[in-house]
Formats: sequence, C-alpha cells, structure tokens
Amino acid sequence: MFVEAATLAGLALGTLVSEDLASISAGLLVRDGEIRAFGAVIACSAGVYLGDLGLWLTGRVLGRRALALPWLAGRLNAATLEALSVRLDARLGPLVIGSRFLPGSRLPMFLAAGIWGQRPVAFALWSLAAVLLWTPPLVLLTAAFGPSLTSPVVGELGYAFRCLATAGAVLVVVRTAMCQGRKAVAPGVSTSR
Repeated sequence: MFVEAATLAGLALGTLVSEDLASISAGLLVRDGEIRAFGAVIACSAGVYLGDLGLWLTGRVLGRRALALPWLAGRLNAATLEALSVRLDARLGPLVIGSRFLPGSRLPMFLAAGIWGQRPVAFALWSLAAVLLWTPPLVLLTAAFGPSLTSPVVGELGYAFRCLATAGAVLVVVRTAMCQGRKAVAPGVSTSR
C-alpha cells in the first residue's frame, strides 16, 4: 500500500516536469498491475491541474510585476493590452481547452490568462475540464494499448526534446557571441544610438 501511494505521489509530482510522460508512465504501471487505474488517473489529473493553476498564478503574480517595469511598460500600449484582456476573457473556454491539445501553446496561454484574465474561477473550471478531457484518456488508453500507443507518442516527444535542445544550444551560442562582441568594443566608445 505504501509503495503504491509513493508511486502515485511521484507520478503527481512528475507531471510538473512532463505531464504526458508521467501520464504514459502511469498507464504502463496500470497495465503491468503495479498500481490501480483509479489512483493513476487521480494522481496524474491532480498533478496536471495543480501545474496549470501554478502557471496561471505565475502569470498573475510575476507577469503583472514584469509588465509594470518602466522599461517594459513604456513599450507596451495600454489600449492594446486592454483589448487583449477583453478578447481573452470572451474566448476563455475554447482557448484553454484548445491549448491542452495544441503542443507548446499551454505555457504562453496560461501565463497570459494569469496576466490579463479577469475571471480566475472561470479559468480554473475550464482548466479542470481540459485536464479531464486529456489526462484520464491518456492514462487509460496507455493502460489498454501499451507500447502500441506509446511508441509513436514517446518518439514525437523525443523529437520535440531534440528540437528544444538544439534551440537552446543556438540561443547560448548567439548570446555568448553577443556578449563577446560587447566586450570587444573599445572603452569609452558608445554603442548606443
């Protein structure tokens, strides 16, 4: 009983690192009889949902502070941001549900909802609906079909990781080159316009 509880807690925490891999792992553990399906679905769904709320909260707390910084505030049009807030709230449900199924869109969408959204309870409910539409089927389908379902998914995640790692490496190289370029400028020479 303790081992199963520890496994479920690990899966819930694992969703904060990779929701899909934690859910796939849960399904495979169910398939192998290591944990029960109900507990796996609850643990993964709870972890994913808390992660979603955490992204929204990060946008609410840190995003608003970042937007208030003089350097950034002077470059943003208040009327445009207000229009964004209105559009976000008017289409909150489809945006939250859609971001659950469109890879790479959830982080910016949930941060934006935290920064500009005016309906936190509505966000929480739509997020819960999106989690329940995605996570239980992923866990249960993985439990039912095992590797025949997970091999293509994990392969795509591997490709995405390679792309992300390549982009990160390029960013580090460009940033290093830019810093080296700034150091090469002679002292007393202004680089500002």
